[in-house]
Amino acid sequence: MAQAGPASDDAADASLPTAIVSLQVIEALANAPQGLGVTQLSQQLGMPKARAHRHLRALRDHGYLLQDPVTNQYRVGWQLYLLGKACVGRFDLMTLARPALERLRDAVGQTVVIASYAEQAVAVIDFLRGTSPLEITLRPGSRFSHHASAQGKLVLAYGPATLREQYLARPLEAETPRTITAPQALRDELDRVRRRGWSDAPEELFTGINALAAPLLQAGGALFGTLAIVGSIHYLPAEPDPAHVEALRRTAAELSAMMGYADAS
Repeated sequence: MAQAGPASDDAADASLPTAIVSLQVIEALANAPQGLGVTQLSQQLGMPKARAHRHLRALRDHGYLLQDPVTNQYRVGWQLYLLGKACVGRFDLMTLARPALERLRDAVGQTVVIASYAEQAVAVIDFLRGTSPLEITLRPGSRFSHHASAQGKLVLAYGPATLREQYLARPLEAETPRTITAPQALRDELDRVRRRGWSDAPEELFTGINALAAPLLQAGGALFGTLAIVGSIHYLPAEPDPAHVEALRRTAAELSAMMGYADAS
């Protein structure tokens, strides 16, 4: 009887092309700035350690990953950083999404914002100016705390569980008198966000300002960031117009589909 060789370790994920597995490894490390070890990565991706190690070693040898000589953990390397910069220079999210964003802006009349996120805050990537008499303008790169913003609540509700638990373990500071600062109240709010698929934050971040936000999901369902409409509480009241919510969710679903997300519901 033939002896099982190293290739037999790959049985669980042999259906995936090698290039896709390498991209999954890169994506996992890109979302772990502190780095990952072989065991952590194999557990996270559900693949045998032997296969994870082969991909890590190959990517390291070609400059796409770095390996800490003390901890042996891997993290993104300069070659991958330069590749990312080249891709960003050629593909502009706002350009690709502009037709859908313009339709949303014209439907609601308010500023439309796309944001990404980090451990402690959401960050504005770009925005499209509204058409209402009172215009809200945001600077790309502006950061807002998760618990006080509609976008941040989505991150806590749809993002990694580790991020949510770490954030909820820290003090929640009040941005306005309406900011949610009690951890259990915030957990209840996040449950509500998940149930309805969108969030708001009437006067919780800035007095007189509200935002409605919906998640932007990538292939596989991972959170990419958020799509929001932002405006005066006069135009976006605490009880939002169902038409605004529907337009927001429809556009977020359209952009998510562009990023490869397939809604299984």
